[in-house]
Amino acid sequence: MASPVISFRVEEHLVAQLDQLAAATDRDRQYHLKRALTRYLETEAWHVAAVAEGIADAKAGNLTDLELVKADWAERAKNRVDQ
Repeated sequence: MASPVISFRVEEHLVAQLDQLAAATDRDRQYHLKRALTRYLETEAWHVAAVAEGIADAKAGNLTDLELVKADWAERAKNRVDQ
């Protein structure tokens, strides 16, 4: 089965950097673009899932008091300065 083709425009300096990377690693542009796209999509999928989980927690009433969070971060900052 043939893979679909995706085409898009990109700045020349990015193409130059991609070509330098391809030459340095003895790999073609396609290899690096696929790898970059895979990593990006994995990261974004994780982020979307984390947001959905947070929304579900909030809807279920699993919330933390903002003042407690602020106090915790203020204490952490104080301890960091004191060290």
